[in-house]
Amino acid sequence: MRISSTLYFQTGLNSINKQQSDLMHLFQQVGSGKRMITAADDPLAAAQSITLSQAQGMNKRFAENREVASRVLNEEESILNSITSQLQDVKTRLVEAGNGSLSDADRATLADSLRSSQQALLGLANSTDSSGQYLFSGSQGLVAPFQQEGASISYQGDRIDRNIQVDQTRQLPSTDNGFDVFSRATPGVNVFLSAGNANNTGTGQIAQPTISNPKLAENVLDFEISFTDDSTYSITTRVFDDFTGAINTTTLSGIPYDASKGAGVIALPLEVDDEGNTLTESGISISFEGAPAAGDEFSVQRATSSAIGAYGQTDVNLFNTLEDVIQALETPTANDPASQAQLRNVLNGAMQRIDINYNNVLTVRASVGARMNEIDALKANGSLQALHISSELGRLEDLDYIAASTQLELRSSALEAASLAFKKIQNTSLFALTARG
Repeated sequence: MRISSTLYFQTGLNSINKQQSDLMHLFQQVGSGKRMITAADDPLAAAQSITLSQAQGMNKRFAENREVASRVLNEEESILNSITSQLQDVKTRLVEAGNGSLSDADRATLADSLRSSQQALLGLANSTDSSGQYLFSGSQGLVAPFQQEGASISYQGDRIDRNIQVDQTRQLPSTDNGFDVFSRATPGVNVFLSAGNANNTGTGQIAQPTISNPKLAENVLDFEISFTDDSTYSITTRVFDDFTGAINTTTLSGIPYDASKGAGVIALPLEVDDEGNTLTESGISISFEGAPAAGDEFSVQRATSSAIGAYGQTDVNLFNTLEDVIQALETPTANDPASQAQLRNVLNGAMQRIDINYNNVLTVRASVGARMNEIDALKANGSLQALHISSELGRLEDLDYIAASTQLELRSSALEAASLAFKKIQNTSLFALTARG
């Protein structure tokens, strides 16, 4: 077989280039610390590496989201703590206002104190986070949640949660909307509230209702008590019907009331006989005292919707409750028993509502704490996941320097051998042999 000189040189050059290419590849591996310079080095590992890198990026994004959620929840918890302190002070002032020995001037001073508390609470309710968005406005972060509308303060935000994706399968509300914090009773709590009509002229006073039988009371929406004269009253009851979904209204008239007994407990009935004896009880009773006048009206309303959907839910807006109390305290009552009874009814109703607000704020704070604990657990899980992904990426991508160093020496020797072999073969040409001969 005859081999041309061109083939000699081409074969030698190819061999040297191949060894140089392999050596250069090793140089790149050692210089970068990566086993795979191109996907061709290990196609399966390259595909797995891409998947793990994506998972690592997502985990990092979730970790950043968790930091944001944790910061906002910490801000909310701090504000709710301040609100709790303010409400405790408000409750103390309301108890003081109920002291019958206070003069009109004393009550006016308490009204000023409550006005300051109301403005402080309003400022806390309209707090913003570090990014300048209102905390309690739902999804409308640029809208102040509570604003003055005429004589009342109303909620202007929405009830959409401001969720943050804190994990692959978990969205967490980073804030609570103002309605759920300041204008509702705690969900699931069976509470009724009492109130006297502002136009009452008698001295009748109504206390907070007591639920003696929750099972009987669970579908009762409200009662309207109207006195036809000082010894007779009627009750209009609204009850939600589970079967039909309708609201049934019943009015019972001619029920006797004896003001000479001073104070007593009235069992709110659903049905009575001709002599005023209760045939069917609602499971609700109230303490009632004083001498109502003809035309005086009182109401008992459900503060929570519980199992009956949106029916019967009473507005317990904290700021409007305080406004009602402030106006009542600023109204002179000296030597006017009817005005004093009206003030007492306002204070009784306000204390009931403030208790609901206070308990609801505590419930929201507990919810915030639970979310913060969940974020801490997700942080720990995310850190373990990041460690696991990094370990897997290292196994797939990182270079074994001991093996690479050995291969580097081997390729260097191979390149040197290829060069020497080419030199030897080159010396076997006819011109070289003739020159030596």
